Amino acid sequence: MPGRATTSAAGVRVGVACGVGANLVWGLAFLVPVVLPDAPTTALALGRYLAFGALSAVLLAATWRRALVGVGPQAWRTAMLFAVTGHLGYYALLVQGIRWAGAPIATVIIGLLPVSVAVTGNWLRREYPFARLVPPLALIVCGLALVYAVELDWQSAVAGRSRGEWALGIAAALGALVLWTSYAVRNAHFLRANPQIASTTWSTLMGVGTLVLSLAALPVVALTGGLRVDGPGDGPAGVVPVVVASVVLGVVVSWLGTVLWSRSSALTPISVAGQLAVVQVCAGLAYVFVWEGRVPPALELAGFVLVVAGVLTAIRRARRAPVAVATR
Repeated sequence: MPGRATTSAAGVRVGVACGVGANLVWGLAFLVPVVLPDAPTTALALGRYLAFGALSAVLLAATWRRALVGVGPQAWRTAMLFAVTGHLGYYALLVQGIRWAGAPIATVIIGLLPVSVAVTGNWLRREYPFARLVPPLALIVCGLALVYAVELDWQSAVAGRSRGEWALGIAAALGALVLWTSYAVRNAHFLRANPQIASTTWSTLMGVGTLVLSLAALPVVALTGGLRVDGPGDGPAGVVPVVVASVVLGVVVSWLGTVLWSRSSALTPISVAGQLAVVQVCAGLAYVFVWEGRVPPALELAGFVLVVAGVLTAIRRARRAPVAVATR
């Protein structure tokens, strides 16, 4: 027989705050390519996950007696799986989607994450009647549509690409969407089933998994020239900026962002946490606007307003009463 678990209103508030924080941190990943437009994408990606993994290995070595209490082989296997679905595998497919189909197409597909996570999570856990999800999701989708209509260069999406490249790019972007949706939903389920594992420990375990995978990929990437940095050491595409950006991405975006997201996943209904993923897109664009010193046009601002309204609607509905969660 299914059991019933209840998430308190106070827990939802903390979870929402952590979810918003995670997505504000993840939004920094949008800014790095703008700040370092000539930096090699592969070097940045691998550097990010090596930094994430190195920090995690150091933290685990320093705290293993306390951190590994209650962590068994199954937890390690799950952490390795999530290192692929939520980190390396997801990012690799996203990069290929952008390369083959263009940034506009890939961005729109990945922009469906708030919807895919909310709907999949609610379908598996039945946290709310689906009718309660329709208004906030509709506001979010309409807001994103306005933002994308203004912000994305749609001409570049169709220029110089064959049908085969389009097909491969769309497939890769859809694969990235499926991987991260799976990660978000299964991660929430795992953390609720294993409350003895702290969110910092869980982020660290995933980081160790990414370190193992990154070290395995390092020789291949090096042999194919993916780590080549052509600029001077301190130039805009030089070694020093790439290393600094990799450390920021690995330590702040990956490790801290994963800690906050794991805490949110443990406390917040996944259908609500999924909708918070839209904050990442808005935060990333806001950081770019500040960096470039420009103000978005009125239509794009209207899109942001709709997105915020959708998120606030989702939070208000989640706080209206304690959430009964069906577990199997």
